[in-house]
Amino acid sequence: MRKSYEEEGKRSMAETAKKRKKLPVVIGVTAVILAAILVYGFVITKSGYWLIAKFKPDTVEQKASFTSAADTTRAISDEGFVLMQNNDNLLPLKTSADSKMNINVFGMRGVQLVYNAGGSSASNVESATKLEDSLAGPKGNFNVNEDLLYLYYNYYKNGKISIEETVAPVNSSASEFIEKPSNITVPEVPVSAYTDTTLYSDGKTILDKAKEFSDTAVIVIGRGGGEVFDFTVEQLQLLPDEEAMVDAVAKKFDKVILVVNSANAMELDFVKDYPSIKSIVWIGYPGQSGIDSLSGILNGTVNPSGRLADTWLKDNLANPTSNNYLEREADGTWNKNSYHYTNAPENNGFFTNYSEGIYVGYKYFETRAMTDSAFKYDDAVMFPFGHGLSFSKFEKEIMAINEEDGKLTVRVSVKNTGTVAGKDVVQIYYNPPYTGAIEKATVNLVDFKKTNVIAPGATEYYSITFPIEDMASYDYKVNKSYMLEKGDYSIMLRENAHVELDSEIFTLNDEIIYNEANDGKRSTDLVAATNLFDDAIGIDDYLTRAWDPASRAFTGPKAADYTATDKILAAMKYTAPTDAELGLKASDIPEYGKTLAKQIDFSEMVGLEYDDPKWDEFVSQLTLKEMSVLAGTGTWQIAGIDRLGVPRTLTPDGTTTIGASIYSGAIMGADGKGVTYPTPVVIASTWNVDIANLMGTSVGNEGKANGYSGWYAPAMNTHRSPFNGRNFEYYSEDGLLAGKIAANVVKGAKDQGMITFMKHFALNERESNVRNFMFSWSNEQAIREIYLKPFEMAVKEGGTLGAMSSFNFIGYSWAGGNSNLLTGVLRNEWGFKGLVITDANIYPHMNPIAMLNAGGNLSLDVMGAWTGKNGHNEVMLKATEDPAIKISVIKNLYESSKHMLYAVSNTWKAQK
Repeated sequence: MRKSYEEEGKRSMAETAKKRKKLPVVIGVTAVILAAILVYGFVITKSGYWLIAKFKPDTVEQKASFTSAADTTRAISDEGFVLMQNNDNLLPLKTSADSKMNINVFGMRGVQLVYNAGGSSASNVESATKLEDSLAGPKGNFNVNEDLLYLYYNYYKNGKISIEETVAPVNSSASEFIEKPSNITVPEVPVSAYTDTTLYSDGKTILDKAKEFSDTAVIVIGRGGGEVFDFTVEQLQLLPDEEAMVDAVAKKFDKVILVVNSANAMELDFVKDYPSIKSIVWIGYPGQSGIDSLSGILNGTVNPSGRLADTWLKDNLANPTSNNYLEREADGTWNKNSYHYTNAPENNGFFTNYSEGIYVGYKYFETRAMTDSAFKYDDAVMFPFGHGLSFSKFEKEIMAINEEDGKLTVRVSVKNTGTVAGKDVVQIYYNPPYTGAIEKATVNLVDFKKTNVIAPGATEYYSITFPIEDMASYDYKVNKSYMLEKGDYSIMLRENAHVELDSEIFTLNDEIIYNEANDGKRSTDLVAATNLFDDAIGIDDYLTRAWDPASRAFTGPKAADYTATDKILAAMKYTAPTDAELGLKASDIPEYGKTLAKQIDFSEMVGLEYDDPKWDEFVSQLTLKEMSVLAGTGTWQIAGIDRLGVPRTLTPDGTTTIGASIYSGAIMGADGKGVTYPTPVVIASTWNVDIANLMGTSVGNEGKANGYSGWYAPAMNTHRSPFNGRNFEYYSEDGLLAGKIAANVVKGAKDQGMITFMKHFALNERESNVRNFMFSWSNEQAIREIYLKPFEMAVKEGGTLGAMSSFNFIGYSWAGGNSNLLTGVLRNEWGFKGLVITDANIYPHMNPIAMLNAGGNLSLDVMGAWTGKNGHNEVMLKATEDPAIKISVIKNLYESSKHMLYAVSNTWKAQK
């Protein structure tokens, strides 16, 4: 027995000795793992700083900016929500300060509003104001039927039909980075719940009880949105469960208000079947506190003054883009391989034909109404572009039109003939002479003005002045320039795009051709615009003013369009041109890596103009590595250069918010979050450039409070089709309206030291397969008059110092590598001096060398940011050693550095 104890003791001692030998190894491995985590969290990425920031309390500046921004959301929604219909003057509801009015709210969206949508503009909306809280609070002064609320709460949370008291569900829409298609809609309570006699002991139904509670019902329907998907036709109609709910409620109540919580134009023709649906209020996505404006409209403390930024159709398939947008399957869904080149790789090589040319939105419907006697406008259009009602009535007329120094001034009187004070919108359109040489719509918005608050019985006078050249059309066939044909131009004051109130004729006696061979460039261009997108036509020139029903604008692509030409297939493989092909020689390499007698610090560059010679002195100090880091590491940042005093600039994503997400925060090392604003289409619907400026100013203030100096916004692509899942990020179907709003958002943010990255530049009007080598085909007139217009105004009027290129190809070149777009138009014609960043550069066609060659400057290299190696900065640095292309790469890196640092210096100028 003793021996066995001794043996056991020896064995135990031996094992202890082994463990002691292993302990340093374990400690060493743990230390290595911990070190790797620290390096990744604080060196490769900034996720460690981001996590630490989450535990820091908000600063006084952050709290102040948040409070101010929440007020701004309310200011936007006060003027951006649109009263579409108000039969029998149901609204405003009769409330009093002494007693609250009872009200019923139906529809799952009543308790799960869409405040924002998903994707890069997603935000956490848990703290956004709930509809029921707004209605029941001081902004609403209503008693809300709690039984209905509990019915929806219970069904949303656990699928049960019950009116038992429970806690309200958390606001959840748009809290994900990428919105899931399943969140686009939410299931309604089964219609059987409305006839269930077991919910109450007396055997009455919840509809019976609701009618006893109040004779007024509010129905809320809504749609989410997001990146990487497009709405089907059915998703923008009432879904079966919604239809059953609307039918049950509208037949029970005589006073029904429909609230539309959708950024995309839905089909609302069903309301004709329900006379009880007297009022319709569109709210888009209301953001942080905008829902209070709905409460104000319902009780009359807010007099609505919003006007639609889009044409709302009874059948969205009547949109002229519908047959050239996506291919519809028999079950109503879109074919996921719509418009795929049959001879291209399986998952790459798609196309979209902008076959309708300039006839987008109201420009199609109004032109057809005025030129096609067989066309029945009222059968197609539910609510025209620019439509919106007020609790007031206004009379407007043109007092006079004057022409001076190439500008027209329209003098308009606006009289409030109603009984309450309110704002109106003066909308000026023009109808140009038409010879058939250039396509022209009969109705074109040229300028607008939101009035002041006008008292009942009062008249105010407004002068609206615009350059005559703003009525020019782009002639891409003959003169290859903008031009004004001689003849009569009808200058029209309209209630909306369809209803004319007054007009005057301006006669142009001689044509004006804006090119060097004739009358010179337009006043706002640096050089005369000329054809730069001939290769983007790619399809027949097709459309005529005759509105031939057989036109491809209605029938979609021809069979031959599905076969990619050799040139298209070749465009899918980028080969950088050699220095010899570009005519470059060694002497074209700019000086770099210089050691100056006295180093120039970045602080000395603040306030200097772009063409100041000192910029070249400053940039000459940069090494090739520093320049490649600047150009190749642009994921939510512009890199800093400590030795020269260049700060690291944080540039979060946005359009509806400015703040860190789980993705951007971990790279920026910051967690500051701004409020969620009403979506851009709501801002556009204010038709108020001062409100747009206020929004930009508010974003700029939030940015300063959170340490941000850049903002991937505003987004200003065109609402070409109602089916685009990303329409919520964009302003309008009309380039002039979108451009004026965007320019003023840019100005407001820029004045606070913000680099605004206008996006997505350009022709990014579809989500399906846009990231998979999608070729956008259009003619130059449509490209310039429709799709580039908002961007042009953001540069010329807003002064933006940033732009983000898009995923798609324009003609045979990826937009981010299209020199005609980024250099020919953006810089040479418009005078842009800032920087161009790519969209998320994770797709094979987004070549960083192509970006540099085209005039792009910064790669949003997401994978490089997360891995810390094999980044685009390394690709660029390696390219400087390639004897075939080194001259062009070095030259482009130098120019890119100058553009970026100039933009950053302007943030200092405003913020310091």
